[in-house]
Amino acid sequence: MTVRRKLIFAGVAALVVAVGGWLYLTRWTPEDAENAQHFQQALLEVRSAIVYANDRGGMLEPSDARFLIGSYERAAEHAAQVRADVLVKIHPDLEEIWTEAFLPSTNFFRRAMIDQDRDLARRAGLLQDDWVRWLQLNGHQLDVPDAP
Repeated sequence: MTVRRKLIFAGVAALVVAVGGWLYLTRWTPEDAENAQHFQQALLEVRSAIVYANDRGGMLEPSDARFLIGSYERAAEHAAQVRADVLVKIHPDLEEIWTEAFLPSTNFFRRAMIDQDRDLARRAGLLQDDWVRWLQLNGHQLDVPDAP
């Protein structure tokens, strides 16, 4: 390889690195990063509800049900605010599992708690299992920006 070709190759490589760095740094606009926090909050609310219910071993008092309903309501509110383009930035396949499993399971659990509907709770549990399986397989690939 001639010196000229080596210099051209080095220049192209430097340009690729520079553009890649710029794309990485500008990938998340402040608005996108702010919107992605709804994703984080929805996950935290559901996790909080699961931990709370597990700590009680399935024996729930009325105040426990109110706590769980509140957690699932907050999770659903946050989850509904996450824009589709932000879900795709977090992970290319996230929008589909989010709308097919996470959102319905969150809403079904809330409704099941309000109506004391075991069938709906089972349905919610199956959807939540789908979400958890997906998250276990893909969670390491999620690109969630820090809070702005």
